[in-house]
Amino acid sequence: MTKKNLFPLGVLGKPHALNGYIYLNHDVYFRKFNLSGLDVFINDEEYKIEDFKTHLKNRYLVKFKDLDSINEIVNFRDQDVLISLSEIDNFISNNLPWPGFFVGSQVNTEFYVQNYFYAEELIYLTLKKDSEIIIPYNSDFFEYKENILTLINLDLVQ
Repeated sequence: MTKKNLFPLGVLGKPHALNGYIYLNHDVYFRKFNLSGLDVFINDEEYKIEDFKTHLKNRYLVKFKDLDSINEIVNFRDQDVLISLSEIDNFISNNLPWPGFFVGSQVNTEFYVQNYFYAEELIYLTLKKDSEIIIPYNSDFFEYKENILTLINLDLVQ
């Protein structure tokens, strides 16, 4: 897997208890999905999330397959967790996939996605041409078909 096809899902925190669980501070978009069974990459190695669960308010724990003790995961702390582009269709909400897959990508002949951010329950994309514009990331403005994100409506923001 090339790094070009990998995207940041989150960062691992401190181990929790003795049986291989570790905190995951991951992108807000993914918090509505159960990540159990997901293949992820840490330090260029592939791991499968065996169990994913919430812990207290807005805290999340993961356990990786075949890593069953605190001694096996203690060195994972502060490591980036990456997700493959091949997972794009597994994380669709409101007809659109996670916007992080499209940072740096063209969305029409003029604009590319420079970045994205969250405000309350909404997601916004920062698009760039000669100058930046900020557009809500929803199906009023964007369409996702056949692995391509397209800006379909710029009228509401000009």
